[in-house]
Amino acid sequence: MWLPFDNPRKMDYTVLKRSSVPEFSYIRILDNENEAIIFVTGNNIVGAWHIDLNTLEETHSHKAMERLEINHDSVVEVYETDADLFETLIELNDESKLSIPIDAEIIINEMFLDKSSREELLERYRIRVPTDEAIERLIEDYKSR
Repeated sequence: MWLPFDNPRKMDYTVLKRSSVPEFSYIRILDNENEAIIFVTGNNIVGAWHIDLNTLEETHSHKAMERLEINHDSVVEVYETDADLFETLIELNDESKLSIPIDAEIIINEMFLDKSSREELLERYRIRVPTDEAIERLIEDYKSR
């Protein structure tokens, strides 16, 4: 897998919205046992590469897409490129090209999960909601000082 070190601009993907994924970009997904690179142009995934870090087995193209996993422990990095650099990346990583582009929404939906439920957030960050009695006790404590 050939990737440049200095030219692409790393995006702050924590505030990246679905609608603001760069026109030409690649997405790097890392977890404990796998690394994957996905090449995205417009709204389509046009290339993919995957390596199993335990066995060092590489897969490309559609097989790499099948092995791609994004979970809560994954680190996702989005890199923006210009059209020329993107074309060069695709040429140099020809084995990673998909025969038919895939809609990028498949991956983007997993990367940028909607935080829809208050209970899910409270559970995820182990936040305990104080009871009404605890709040009243705190207020009384504060007033007595």
